[in-house]
This record gives sequence, structure tokens and C-alpha cells, in this order.
Amino acid sequence: MNMRKFSLAILAAAAFAAGWFVRGSFVKVAAQEKSSTGVVTVFDRQKLDASFGKALASEGSSLLWSHTSSAGTYNVDTHSRESVKSACKPEGCSHKGFTAVVYVVSGSATLAIGGTAKAAMPDKFGGELVQGGQSHQISAGDIYIVPPDTIHWYKDVQAPFHYVEVPVP
Repeated sequence: MNMRKFSLAILAAAAFAAGWFVRGSFVKVAAQEKSSTGVVTVFDRQKLDASFGKALASEGSSLLWSHTSSAGTYNVDTHSRESVKSACKPEGCSHKGFTAVVYVVSGSATLAIGGTAKAAMPDKFGGELVQGGQSHQISAGDIYIVPPDTIHWYKDVQAPFHYVEVPVP
């Protein structure tokens, strides 16, 4: 009987402690939400489509959002790779000083990474044959991460090929 009472007392203490911990966590979360100074920015589908339109009309990219802080300036860009004027350079694309987190919104392409370009002439979207690189089929819904200074380009583009790129220092 003593063992039974002891076990029940331990369970009651554990339940009380768990309830106290959870209640304390909720209080902390609520306090953080009230003191938050951040602003949430929403880009609905209409705004995204307009930004992709600007990207297509220019050289393949359009600034969607920018924020400057003491740590630097952060930009989020939309990209359209469906015309000759919005193609990667024949020698490929690369990012200096940041990792690119990329989310494909529509279309598909073959993402060629690394290696060296060996084709005499790029295809109409800027992609070239790659020696020693890797190819990955990417399409709407995919996310890929490209480290700094990594040569990459797109070939076999199925338009509209749109993606959002977020730089990470």
C-alpha cells in the first residue's frame, strides 16, 4: 500500500510540475508576442505574379523585398528564366558572399551545378553542357540551396520557370 501511495504521489507531483512548466511557457510566449517589434510582410499571389512579370521584362530578376539592419542589407528576389534576355551568363551564375535558398514556384528546368562549361554556344536559356558537374531536375515546389561561389545554370527550361531566391549570409 505504501508503494502505491508513493507512486501516486510521484505522478501527482509530475503532473503538477508539467502543468506549471507549460503554463510558464505560455506566459513567456505571450509576453514575447506582445513585445515584438517585427513587421510581417505578406506577398499574395497577385504581387508575386507582378514581380515575376517585372523579372521577365528586365534581365531575369526583380527585387521583391529588402531590409537593411546593422548586420547588412537583405534582399529577396523573384526570378524568371524563360527568355534569352533573362538567361544566366554563358559561363554560369554564382553568388558572392551568400548562400542562395531557392524555392521554385512554377515550371521546371535542369539545374546544372559545378564543373566547367564546354559547349561552343549556350542554349537559348543560357544553359551549357557541363563537364564534371551534376544535373538535377527541379520543378514547382522544390527547394534547393546553392552555396557561395558555386557555378550553376539552368537548361531544358519549361516556362514559365519562376523562383524566389533568399540570400543567407
